[in-house]
Amino acid sequence: METKNIEQSILSKLIVSRRTCKPKNFKGAPPDKEIETLLEIARHAPNHHRTQPARFYLLDRARIQKVGQLFGEVVRGDSSNKALIDKGNRKAIEWGQAPGLLIVTSQTDPHSELVQLNPEVVEEDYATCCCICQNLLLLFEASGISAKWSTGPVWKHPDFASAIGLKSPATEKVVALLFYGFSEEIIPARSLHPLANHLLQYPKIAD
Repeated sequence: METKNIEQSILSKLIVSRRTCKPKNFKGAPPDKEIETLLEIARHAPNHHRTQPARFYLLDRARIQKVGQLFGEVVRGDSSNKALIDKGNRKAIEWGQAPGLLIVTSQTDPHSELVQLNPEVVEEDYATCCCICQNLLLLFEASGISAKWSTGPVWKHPDFASAIGLKSPATEKVVALLFYGFSEEIIPARSLHPLANHLLQYPKIAD
């Protein structure tokens, strides 16, 4: 029982202490081999129908810079808004200089027999990939690696698929851009609304 309590305490601390860290504060990143090891563990997540939908793109320096450039272009839009131009320039630099970037997608064929019979599989697959991402973020935290889960819509850029070598553009949906690296930034704990505001609990009736 004591060992179980210790393990629960460690996991609880990881969940509560994990915070989003901005890529501009990263100072280097772990080797790809370490990320692969953590990915292999993180993949053990709930997965209805055992579809294994997650796809991973561990980018090199050139591709990270390209993704940053593309997102800058997405943010700038038609370049008629100075505020968006400035923001796009900042994002291009911040993303492009990130030491590590892992892109996670959910691959589900909407025309497959399984999805035709069970359309909800598309959402279930996406949920599985989100669980994998959370597993990975906690493993990062345990390994001293800072991270940011971004959903900045860089995939809206027409050159995104080719830039990262997306294998099945028609059936893959981007779940997360996970920027990672080492950081000494101290991020204060955040407070949540009282659980009672979000929990509907029914009293147990004795048999």
